[in-house]
Amino acid sequence: MPDIIVIGGGPGGTAAATRAAQLGAQVTLIEGARLGGNCVNNNCIPLTALLGSVELFRRIASAAEMGVRVGPATLDLPAMLARKDRIVGELREGLAGLLPTFGIEIVEGAARLVDARTVEVNGLRLAAGRAIILATGARAAPDPAGVAGLLRADEAIRLDPPPGRVLIWGGGAAEIEFATLYAGLGVGVILAVDGPYPLPEEDYEIGQRLQGVLQAQGVQVLTGVRVQSAARSGDGVVVTLAGAKAERQAAVDRVLWLGRTPNIHGLGLEELGVKLADGGVVVNDRQQTNLPGLYAVGDVTGRPFYSSLATAAGLVAAENAMGRPRRLDRRHVPRYAFSIPEVAAVGLTEDQAQDQGYDIEVVNVALNGNARAMGLGEVEGGIKLVADKQLGKVLGVHIVGHRATELIAEAALGRQLEALAEDLAWAVRIHPTLSESLQEAARAALESGLAESLRW
Repeated sequence: MPDIIVIGGGPGGTAAATRAAQLGAQVTLIEGARLGGNCVNNNCIPLTALLGSVELFRRIASAAEMGVRVGPATLDLPAMLARKDRIVGELREGLAGLLPTFGIEIVEGAARLVDARTVEVNGLRLAAGRAIILATGARAAPDPAGVAGLLRADEAIRLDPPPGRVLIWGGGAAEIEFATLYAGLGVGVILAVDGPYPLPEEDYEIGQRLQGVLQAQGVQVLTGVRVQSAARSGDGVVVTLAGAKAERQAAVDRVLWLGRTPNIHGLGLEELGVKLADGGVVVNDRQQTNLPGLYAVGDVTGRPFYSSLATAAGLVAAENAMGRPRRLDRRHVPRYAFSIPEVAAVGLTEDQAQDQGYDIEVVNVALNGNARAMGLGEVEGGIKLVADKQLGKVLGVHIVGHRATELIAEAALGRQLEALAEDLAWAVRIHPTLSESLQEAARAALESGLAESLRW
C-alpha cells in the first residue's frame, strides 16, 4: 500500500510526488495522458522554446547596431518546431527517468476516487495509507456558442500551418504570449481585450507599457471589446466585436481562444461531497480539501493557472500530507507573461494598495538608463515600485523589460520576508546588472515621500 497517491503528472503532481518521497513516503503517481502535463506538452515549455527563437531572430535584426555583421536572417519554422519538440521530449523523458529514482511508482491510466483514501484505476482499487493529492490540472473549456473557426492551444502551438491573420480573444498572459509569437512569425494579429489594456488585472502602467510594446511589434490591440459572434465566410471568419460605443467587425482566418477549466471530469468528486467553486476544488492554505486526507493542487483548484503556483502548492500539499505543517501565501506568488520583453509582477498594484487604505509612495524607473540594459541593447521597459509611505514596506513590484521573469525573483523573496524599501536600497548589487534598476527604484522611494526616519 502506498502512503501517498498523486493523481496527475504535471508540475504540481510531480512536485508533490518527489517531495513526499523525499520525506520517506511510498508514492504512486497516476497519469492518464503524458507526464509533464499541459505545461511541458502544450503550453509553457513549447511556447517559450518558440519564443526563444523569435527573440533571437529579433536580436539578430539589430546586430549591426552592436557591431556584428551578419547576413539576412530568416525563420526556419520546421527547424523551430523540431527544436521545440526535442525540448519537450527530453523533459518528458527526463521526468520518466527521474521519478523512479525516488522510488515513485508510475501508473498509466485514468483514476476515479472511491473515497478520500481510495482510487480506482485500470479496473483495480488502490488505497493510500496517508493521503491522496489531486493534481489533474485544467482542460479546454467547452467552445463558446456562436463562434466558428476556433483555434485551441494544442493546435495553435503546432503551427501547422500558422494562420495568415488571427484574432486572439482575451488579454491574459497566455494570449499575450501567443500574440508575441504569432506577430514574430509574421502573422497578422488582432488582440481583443475585454478590459482597458492587456493584462487588465495588472497595474495600469504595466498594461499601458505592454500595449505599446505589442503595437510596436505589429499587433493590433483592441481594448474594451468582447467577441459577440464569429461566422465563417469563405475560407475565413468574420468576427463581430461589441464595445462600449458600437460594434465592429474583423475578417481573419482563425479565432484563437484559450479558455480552460479545472479538470475534475471523471474523478467522482461531486459524489463524494468534495467542495467545489467556479468549477474548481476548494482548498485551504495547506491545500487541504473539505475531506480529511484529500488534497488538491494546481489548476484543478482554479485560477490563476500558473505552473509555478502548481509546483509550490504541490510541495505544500506533500509536506502537510506527511505531517509537516506548511502554508502557501498566495499574496507572494509572482505573476508573469513571456512577451518580448517580458512582464513580471508581485504584490499589490498601485490601485489595489490605495483601495486597501495604504498611504503609498510610487516610483518608476526606466531601463533606458541602466548600464547593463544599454550594453545588451535591451532598454525597453521599466520597473515600478509601490511602497507603504509610513513603514517603507514593499507592497508591489511591477516590471516590463528584458528578463523581467528573472528580476522579479528578488522582489518575490523580499515580499515573503516583508522587506522594506530600505532593504532593497542597501543590498549590494553587481555592477553593471539589470538588478540595479530595482535598487535605484528603492533608493528613489527613500529619497522622496517615505517617513523621515526611513530616508537616507
